[in-house]
This record gives sequence, structure tokens and C-alpha cells, in this order.
Amino acid sequence: MIILIIILLVILVSVLWQRRELGKFEVTHYIVPSAKIKSPVSVAVISDLHGFSYGENNHKLLDETAKMKPQAIFIPGDMLVSKYPHTYAAALETLAELVKIAPVYYSYGNHESRLREPECVNHGLFEQYMKNVRALGVTVMDTETRSISLGENRVMLSALELELDYYEKGSIVPLEASYMHKHLPLVEPEKFQILLAHNPAYAEHYAKWGADVTFCGHNHGGLVRIPGIGSLVSPQLTLFPQYDAGKFELEGRFVIVSRGLGTHTFHVRVFNRAELLAVEFVPQRRG
Repeated sequence: MIILIIILLVILVSVLWQRRELGKFEVTHYIVPSAKIKSPVSVAVISDLHGFSYGENNHKLLDETAKMKPQAIFIPGDMLVSKYPHTYAAALETLAELVKIAPVYYSYGNHESRLREPECVNHGLFEQYMKNVRALGVTVMDTETRSISLGENRVMLSALELELDYYEKGSIVPLEASYMHKHLPLVEPEKFQILLAHNPAYAEHYAKWGADVTFCGHNHGGLVRIPGIGSLVSPQLTLFPQYDAGKFELEGRFVIVSRGLGTHTFHVRVFNRAELLAVEFVPQRRG
């Protein structure tokens, strides 16, 4: 009987701790140096929000974003949960406030990509959601490249929407060597190149393609993290994902993977607090 009570108490404490943990996020700061940057630039990165709200009307997240005074807000996908329409409304409300802070650039994650399929049950609702998103002034990006201004800097911003086959549960489907150049040719490689690519599994491809910095999400930090070891499993059900969270330098270029701000299906975060990214691009002398 005593053992049963102890087990029940442990379960209760774990549930309460998780509820408390899922209601918090932190701001993670990164610096990206580049000789292609003329003057410092601050940007915010919001990934995998999944319709979450931190406080009434998401005021905690919005307040922290505003404090950064970013010159742009980048969203590398999954603002909502595809099968839950109420998350579309929550995402839209958040976007309506974010555009008041800075220009917002939004690319597709696997949840948005799934909803773009005409046979998806919520396809019509998603089409209306995207129409409303664009009406707010959000720049929605398919697989494409645009030239944008960040302060005194003219930079290239690209987005990559991978086919849903590359999100197969339990495995990482190889990306063919020529995939990036076939789908997203480099336009002006002498300019600072930013890439929004939801799935971090292909980080080496993004760096080799030529992105000076790539912003990813998707792995939610690996759900459960062991201090000193890293994550155990991704939402895609791959074990010990290599690119789970943090800043990675590959061939002199950077891939930054967000732990995300929301969850879906597996509402678990152990030693893996949600995060809002504050990133500064700074000039670096050549050589």
C-alpha cells in the first residue's frame, strides 16, 4: 500500500511539474559573425509555436519579442497544429501582434505543408487562415528567395519547404546531393544568405548549399534532454537526433536549431525548456 501511494505521488508530482514547465519559455541569445554584414542586426526567431499562448493573448511572448527590438522576425514553420483548427486562430492572433513589432517572414513547417494538401480534412480552413495571415502583412514564403533589408544591410532570405516524405516517422529519408540546387538555386552568393528550413536533419546540405545561417525547428529540442548528453528522441520518433537544438558551425556556416515554443501529440519537456531566439548578426573582418 505504501509503495502504491509513493508511486501515485511521484506520478502526481511529475504531472504538475510538466504542466508548470510547459507554461514557461526562455530567451536564448546567439551571435552570428560574417564579413558580409556591414552593421549589427538583431532578429527574433519563433519556431514551432503550435498555437500555444503564454499568458492572456500571448502577452508574455509578445512582450519578450518586443524587448529585443528586432529588425525582423523569422518563423521557420509550425505556427499551428494541423488537426486542431483552434490553433489556427491562436496563431493568427499572435501574428497580428508580431507584425506591429517588426516585419515577419513565415515559411512552412510540416504541419502547414500537410494542410496544403487538397485532400486534408482541414485544407479549406487552412486556406482561409493563410489568406488572413497575408492580409496582416506577413510575408509568407514558399521555396523561394527574396532580397530584403535588415538595417543598413541588403541580404538574401530563402525558404525551403520539404516534401512530407522527408518527415517520415521513425527514420531520416536521405536528401539527394543535388536537391538544394535543383529546388533553390543561389541568387547572389556574395550577399549574406539566410535560410528558413524547418527540418534540421539536413543541416549539412543547407550549409553546403551556401546558407550563411539557417534557422530550423521541428525537433522541439528532442522532448527529453539528459544534461551532458543531449536529446533522447525527436517528435519524428528518431533516436538521439544529431541536430536537436543549439548553434552548429558547419564549413564556416551556421545552423541554429530552436527548441521551439509549443508542443503537440507528446506534451513533454524534460530539461528542455521552450525558447524564443534572439540572434544578432555582426560584422567580421575578412581573413
